[in-house]
Amino acid sequence: MRTIQRNAPPDCLARQPINRPWSEFMGSECHTALDATLRMEQQGLCCYCEHQITDSDGHIEHFEPRQKNEARTYDYTNLALSCNGGNAKHCGHYKDNRQRNPGYEWDAARFSSPHNPETALLFSYLLDGSINPTLVDKEKSLFLIGYLGLDCSRLIDRRHQHARDLIDILGEKPDPVIVSWLRKEYLQSDANGHLKQFYSLSKAILEP
Repeated sequence: MRTIQRNAPPDCLARQPINRPWSEFMGSECHTALDATLRMEQQGLCCYCEHQITDSDGHIEHFEPRQKNEARTYDYTNLALSCNGGNAKHCGHYKDNRQRNPGYEWDAARFSSPHNPETALLFSYLLDGSINPTLVDKEKSLFLIGYLGLDCSRLIDRRHQHARDLIDILGEKPDPVIVSWLRKEYLQSDANGHLKQFYSLSKAILEP
């Protein structure tokens, strides 16, 4: 989970009535503007798993669920863009689904936002695609991995393939020119301001 730098929210968000139903807001121009702002802010990646979000595979996520605190429905600090997790196998649609994820529920004391720089320090990424807790705060790390499904087989397989692709390009004796090119390609944003998927894993490989 990479650190996301906050931008200013669209002006229309502050004008939303606290009691406006989210289902009604979803069809509004402000929702479209908010989606675009978050997409730019997150450089095209899911706030949790760092998978690239396409126009048809993503939703505006509430860190603290609306059912827990309706007053934060339009609180920009509570909003981010999440992928749909491949039919809710991980990330936003998975975390508060009691049928798919019965062992975890919202816990403000153990949740850490991707906008907090300390959050990125909670995880280590291995070449086999697995994600492990670090010693920074193991309890919080394990909670986030389980709550968000970051260790599901779908993500592990995709991260593993991503790592293999990078390792294959690097070869046994990486050429400094190739390494420099890969760092530019995978660790810097493109002309649209977007990053390639699994930024943290790429960084662990290319800048160990």
